[in-house]
Amino acid sequence: MSDHKLQPARGTKDLFGNEIKIFNHIIATARKKSEFFGFEELQTPIFEFSEVFERNLGEASDIVAKEVYKFQDRSENFITLRPEFTAGVVRALISNGELMQILPRKFFSYGPIFRYDRPQKGRQRQFHQINFEIFGEENFFCDVESILLASAILKDLGVLEKTTLEINSLGCAETKKNYESSLCEYFTKFKNDLSCDSQIRLEKNPLRILDSKEPQDIELLSDAPQISAFFSAEAKSRFDSVLNLLEKFGVKYRVNQRLVRGLDYYTSTVFEFVMGHEGAQNTVLAGGRYDNLVEKMSGKNVPAIGFAAGIERLMLLAKIDFPQTCPIAVNYISENEKTYAFEIAQKLRCAGFATDFIFDGNFKKQMKRASQNNARFVVIIGGDEIKNGEVSVKDFDNSREQKVKQELLIHYLKGKI
Repeated sequence: MSDHKLQPARGTKDLFGNEIKIFNHIIATARKKSEFFGFEELQTPIFEFSEVFERNLGEASDIVAKEVYKFQDRSENFITLRPEFTAGVVRALISNGELMQILPRKFFSYGPIFRYDRPQKGRQRQFHQINFEIFGEENFFCDVESILLASAILKDLGVLEKTTLEINSLGCAETKKNYESSLCEYFTKFKNDLSCDSQIRLEKNPLRILDSKEPQDIELLSDAPQISAFFSAEAKSRFDSVLNLLEKFGVKYRVNQRLVRGLDYYTSTVFEFVMGHEGAQNTVLAGGRYDNLVEKMSGKNVPAIGFAAGIERLMLLAKIDFPQTCPIAVNYISENEKTYAFEIAQKLRCAGFATDFIFDGNFKKQMKRASQNNARFVVIIGGDEIKNGEVSVKDFDNSREQKVKQELLIHYLKGKI
């Protein structure tokens, strides 16, 4: 096997050391906060039948058009690795009847996401997300609750103050229809000036042009019609209610009328917590309403809202100080004391102490390993200790050594730590 085949595939990476601690801390923080808001955990498979994503993300979305990992299995089914959570979670809601029996329902999920995209800082081809979905609630208070939960998670991770909440509304069905018509009329006049991708979007979903990062598209966007001019009275009232409630809770925001999100299923409220300024943003957390998606997949009218955040991007921004782990080392003078020392190590682990034990190595090597592992205490066992039913405990902080009866060792260490 060639050497390059023993390296991670492009767009993937191994997580270990301090990185995996931060990774797990982000998941634990998200889980804990979601429980405060009444969420339950749901895990879906990392691959689905391709139709689950293709029918619901939209053919004009970059994810479906360019980024999915799609393959045919041995039964000739087309399978797609999960490129986002929502469509799979909706599929789980529909295919597990008991989940639909009592609504509203709130789900927290996390796990790997796969997109064939250019690898970049904080975003690989296999990356990970924390994900939140609420089904069966259409009140605008639910929109605000989602943003409050997102804010709480970012605040606990030390990220909130580095971001700006951008928010918009795609209005109701009438709003979206009239706005799309106006955008088509506007962009058709400049069709040849649009990027290649936006020329395709003009035919399939003109709202997606608003999400373009191409310079020639951004220049045209400055004079494009704005969605607020097409709000129905109902859509305007709802969006105003969301903004007013955010202000009541002291949540700072910026209305961005170009914000449409990258997937076709979004309706009404959409939001992103972003770094930087408009046109040069890095999205940290994003979501919005998708009131028609469950009905599109199952025929059942179930309004919904959700949001997600990339764990790797949060890892770059999070302020997390982990206390240094200081295990207890159990060392033996010779092979004669090895079994006895191993028994002591196991008793310490059962009592809740992180404990190191070297299976092969002379005493000098064991002491060196204890120092390398930042051990606070070393429990030393030799022939005399076994004979007298005691151990020697060396405190690395002050280099003092204390004889302790074996039956009192746990009590002694608890008093020191």
